[in-house]
Amino acid sequence: MRIAAVCLSHFVCGVELRRRPDLRGLPLLIGDSDPPKRVLDCSAEAERLGVFAGLPFRQALSRCPSAVQVPPDVPTYQDRWEGVLDSLWRISPEVEDGGIGLSYVNVTGLSPHYGSRESAIAEAIRRLLGSQGATVGIAEGKFAARVAACDPTAGIRIVDPGDEARFVARAPVELLPLAPALVDRLKLLALDEIADVAALPLPALVAQFGKAGPRLWELANGIDTEALRPRQPVPVLEEWLAFDGPVSTVEVLVVAGRQLVSRLNSPLAGRGVRSVSTRAELASGRIWDRRLVLREAVSETDRIAFIVKTMLTETPPPAPALRVGLRFAGLTGESGRQLSLLERRSRDSLGDAIRQLKARFGHSPIYRCLEVEPWSVIPEDRHLLIESDE
Repeated sequence: MRIAAVCLSHFVCGVELRRRPDLRGLPLLIGDSDPPKRVLDCSAEAERLGVFAGLPFRQALSRCPSAVQVPPDVPTYQDRWEGVLDSLWRISPEVEDGGIGLSYVNVTGLSPHYGSRESAIAEAIRRLLGSQGATVGIAEGKFAARVAACDPTAGIRIVDPGDEARFVARAPVELLPLAPALVDRLKLLALDEIADVAALPLPALVAQFGKAGPRLWELANGIDTEALRPRQPVPVLEEWLAFDGPVSTVEVLVVAGRQLVSRLNSPLAGRGVRSVSTRAELASGRIWDRRLVLREAVSETDRIAFIVKTMLTETPPPAPALRVGLRFAGLTGESGRQLSLLERRSRDSLGDAIRQLKARFGHSPIYRCLEVEPWSVIPEDRHLLIESDE
């Protein structure tokens, strides 16, 4: 499968610089909100001093002590990135979100539509994204395409089929799709380039990295059979209400939330809502966002209004708001299910609860034990824990 990786380097910094042009030319550091704190993105000036995304924030400050620290505005970054992904649908209906700043597009069979040249597809993608400075790499598999796209000097790079192993050999191990801890471990073992990893036998990698070893060995040798996971369109209803001045009173925010629910009642058209997000644009220009995933789809206006009131009362915005917004997602025709008085929790309701948790966390936190080799003399081989969807 021919995959085009689209890389927008320093996408997050670009959003901040468009908001604050006075920061141009300065070394910027934007951290994430998860402990331990790491660099979410940095400017080109900070990158030249050895800072990169994923680096622990303390190390970044030691390498670039004069950097300007900018607090993250993740809802704004995500909204802008969703717009980029929507634009890429004009190229292909199969677009995978690789995280803010990186996406994958299935371009198999599209060459005849662009003059039989894959480079023409890449040129069309760059024209589509305009001045955002996209770099595009096309190869067999996502990893080789990503390595090709992460070269900021190339702009467009095409990897011929069968040439993936040679091409990725000189790339740094930081490009491997691994957790930061595993990348740090590779560096500690003096494995700086992917060629160093490819030179190791498979048993040695399995001994060092366990289940990640085979996958690591395949990627280092240019083998990538991972399927593209196309992004599915999610219907969303959203409405905003602006104030004449900054507002911090919870009662005013609750009244505004009730009015937003009333505005969205007509386009909702009786459908149920599984996810409710209250949002606010703060006086600083940043977006505050709180999302609640509901156990069951809710369509009654009064219940939705009560949910919004509870969210704004228990977790109000941390600063005065210039406007507030309300977003409904997970729209469905199901508006709820009436339970009988004596009904016990059934397998169906348990499955609904697991699917609800999966929608909230992105993966199922529930595992089930599967018997695989009951005759084995090794206790760990007798059973296997697998993610449960039911």
